[in-house]
Amino acid sequence: MDWRQPTSGEDVLELLPHPAFVVEVEGDDVFRFSYVNGAYRALLGAETGKGELRSVVPANALVAHVRAFARAVSEARSISFEADWGTGKPARRVAVDVTPIVDDDGVHWLIGAAYEVTEHRRIEAALAHRTRHDPLTELPNRVMLVEWLDEALAHCAADRSVGLVMLDVDHFKIVNDSLGHEAGDELLAVAAQRVARVLRAGDQLARLGGDELAVVCNDAQRVEHVVTLAHRVRSVFAESFVLHDGQEVFLGASIGVAVSHGPHDTPARLMRDADVAMFAAKELGRGRVEVFDDTMRERAVKRLEIEGGLRRALVRGEFRVHYQPVVDFARSEVIGFEALVRWDHPERGLVAPDGFLHVAEETGLIVEIGSWVLQEACAQAARWAAESPDGPPLTVSVNLSARQLAHPALVSVVEGALVATRLDPSLLVLEITETVLMENREHAVAVLQELGRRGVRIGIDDFGTGQSSLGYLKILPVHTLKIDQSFVGRLGKDPEDASVVSAIVQLGHALGLTVTAEGVEDGAQLSELRALGCDLGQGYYFARPQPGEVVRALVHHRFRWSQRESA
Repeated sequence: MDWRQPTSGEDVLELLPHPAFVVEVEGDDVFRFSYVNGAYRALLGAETGKGELRSVVPANALVAHVRAFARAVSEARSISFEADWGTGKPARRVAVDVTPIVDDDGVHWLIGAAYEVTEHRRIEAALAHRTRHDPLTELPNRVMLVEWLDEALAHCAADRSVGLVMLDVDHFKIVNDSLGHEAGDELLAVAAQRVARVLRAGDQLARLGGDELAVVCNDAQRVEHVVTLAHRVRSVFAESFVLHDGQEVFLGASIGVAVSHGPHDTPARLMRDADVAMFAAKELGRGRVEVFDDTMRERAVKRLEIEGGLRRALVRGEFRVHYQPVVDFARSEVIGFEALVRWDHPERGLVAPDGFLHVAEETGLIVEIGSWVLQEACAQAARWAAESPDGPPLTVSVNLSARQLAHPALVSVVEGALVATRLDPSLLVLEITETVLMENREHAVAVLQELGRRGVRIGIDDFGTGQSSLGYLKILPVHTLKIDQSFVGRLGKDPEDASVVSAIVQLGHALGLTVTAEGVEDGAQLSELRALGCDLGQGYYFARPQPGEVVRALVHHRFRWSQRESA
């Protein structure tokens, strides 16, 4: 086709559905549109498209066209480019492909096609924004936080540091569970706005997901500067949050701080250390600021080792249940046992609960471990009942953690254990602490009432150390109150503790409940507990927790203690 006589070419181009054109090359950077088709004229919004480049192409796209056309000529190859088109808001975006027609004399003609990609690029930009921003707060997300840290670390001066402040809203799950997720989202959005207002120019705020926010503190001279920023962030939670319906909510935040240690530091290290420090703030009571140090790193490594060991222990069957007798003070007789889990570690030997249960609770492994303990304890109690059919039945007490109580399958798990072992439900006592009870009160009440309807007995453990409401004690199917061992251990030493124990005993009896003392270690404590009217007790004075086969003697012989006086 001879583009110097473009009549036949015009017919072809006019049939194309997309904008197309022919450009005559008149010099190194002199180009003239010799023909444009109807679709191109529509794109231009003009009746004709012939003429010099500057008279056809919008001014804001002119430079891009000249450069692309010149490259196509000089390199004798096809070129693709994009340019904004016109002055609209937003500007139209056009993609252009241009191909040189090469003959023996060189390049004298260019043919091209244009495509409006405005909507396509808008969608791409929206998707890109969504992948890098949190939809609730419109804050940058974890992806952008990593990019910020990369950039900040790369350009940080030798005598400066990059600080990272990570915060987690305390007890936020309770807000969601009690007020609903919409209220929770509203609170998070307001909290993010408050935090943004106390930042310095140059500080960068992101939401990591859930109830976690992070602030990048650029160009920090000393760690104290980052800590000061962290305390400013914490201060925004001092005032209450008022929802759109007028409801007032108080929130707190646990905050972790990490600071870079040189040009070879990484975003992953900073984020890991800030997260460890934030977790330490939670462990130490919440609502505080903690700065990462090597001790925290050691604890984090140990925690990771414990978690891995617990997962392996579940597979290998390394858990054991030991039983501690519960003694009736009036009869000096064993009336039941508390089931206490132990970890038979292949290297460390028998590990007590305080060496691993906190990790099991944090990771959620407590749900699986607790289900296994429940099954084992019910099976053991059923064997005791079968082996001593003529004696009074023995109860077995099993502790429930917050994770277990919150798990939707708890009732069916308990029911399944009772059915599988054929244990009378009245012989199973499920113990929860006051703290667990109050973390999610409405849910706890509903679950415990459901268990009570199935005949299971409920006990409140560590009573006196939490903040339970007497109103909940009245509506729950509670049978026993267990006095915390911290009060029992100081009997005879601190008159105030004797008063606390006496008050708990009187309260329990007024509510028709049995009162148990835990941690009884000597005869003097036993004597005082008897005098105060306490009903039951357990502790090393009677027996240490032992495997089921060891305590069988207590079961078969209905072991009794004579009332011994302290020396």
